[in-house]
Amino acid sequence: MLNIRKTAFWLIDSLKGGTLRSHYKDVKDNLTYFEDDGNIQKRKLYQEELLVHARNSSPFYNDVKGNSITDFPVINKRIVRDKFENFRSTSEQFKCASTVVTSGSTGTPFSVEIDRRKQWRNTADTIFFGELAGFEIGHKLYLFKIWNQINRKSWITAFMQNIVPYDVRNLGEKDLAKMIERMKKDRSKKAFLAYASVYDEIVAYLSTTTYSPLDCNLQAIIAASESFSHVTKEKMSEIFGVGAVSRYSNVENGIIAQQLPGGSGEFLINEASYFVEILEQNSDTPVIEGKPGRIIITDLFNYRMPLIRYDTGDIGILESREIFGATRQVFTSIEGRRMDLIYDTAGFLVSSYVITNNMWKYMEIKQYQFIQTSEKEYLFKLNTDMPFDREREIISEFTNYFGQDSTISVEYVSEIPLLASGKRKKVMNSWKNP
Repeated sequence: MLNIRKTAFWLIDSLKGGTLRSHYKDVKDNLTYFEDDGNIQKRKLYQEELLVHARNSSPFYNDVKGNSITDFPVINKRIVRDKFENFRSTSEQFKCASTVVTSGSTGTPFSVEIDRRKQWRNTADTIFFGELAGFEIGHKLYLFKIWNQINRKSWITAFMQNIVPYDVRNLGEKDLAKMIERMKKDRSKKAFLAYASVYDEIVAYLSTTTYSPLDCNLQAIIAASESFSHVTKEKMSEIFGVGAVSRYSNVENGIIAQQLPGGSGEFLINEASYFVEILEQNSDTPVIEGKPGRIIITDLFNYRMPLIRYDTGDIGILESREIFGATRQVFTSIEGRRMDLIYDTAGFLVSSYVITNNMWKYMEIKQYQFIQTSEKEYLFKLNTDMPFDREREIISEFTNYFGQDSTISVEYVSEIPLLASGKRKKVMNSWKNP
């Protein structure tokens, strides 16, 4: 059945002119043979053509002088939202094919229009990076997200696309037990695509049951939009017998980077479709390699609504590594939303992994959320089914990380709410750091 689905997929594309295969081949060649002279020139041409197109057809960029990408201003969601009409291309060649909408981490809706060519490119990116993780066309995809009236698939569509939809709002113990039993009975090749917080729920559930490594014929485990904690990643790989990877992506652009299989933790950047910069947190100056900064991307293929030097709102670190026989820059760290970075009492940035990688020893806790509420005050929200008698221990441990002059409080709750996107935020900052 796998081969039939895969053959049919590419046959249909061929009958339509083979546009998708052309994009897929370009993505694969660019990222696999990165230092090939032809691919270097191709990536350079993509950038040059985009900048010319933007200046000539997008009112927002009409007054930009110069031919270098650094001549263009850094933009963000607020600027795009406020000047939405000015970002639209006036070219009839690149009409709006669809509008993508995200609720964003703050719950404020944000939309971007994309053209048909950009749709093809996103699909090609998805196929390549899926294969990189072990997922191929024809595999069954267990897809976890918030399903509603707008995006819900009919059973016919789900069958044709080989998707098994799971709603992240319904992942109680009974739901997870049924899912695991279904997977064990279904011998077809399959993959997981979910937020990292969903995998936390799966691991937490299986850790309370007696299980051996599960033989579910799982081929790939992909965490989208959020990064795995090291513990969850290792446990998912141990339980299901396949390597797990994190994918860095967003709704308005697509797949920006993805971890390589094998557990190195480095993210291969999708330089076939994006140009990436890392800038200082308080200026538009490039950071030196190995230092954290704002992730700025230029989407090379959305000509309907050019997003050049777009501030994703995330923090990352770039370093040089040899991959597929070529030296290139990779993300060695992606910290997530800048607005939710946390700091110790001396004002130094503390990685969110300090929280996520040290909470697994507290198995009594079903869900948690760590919040910085002021310069030296922090709050743990804990959801537990049983009395939690390690409150002093948890306060003492994290006082060592955030400062002996820190004040860490504990609040017990019945649920850590989901965001509108379906994510469950583990670390956040409600204090506005100057």
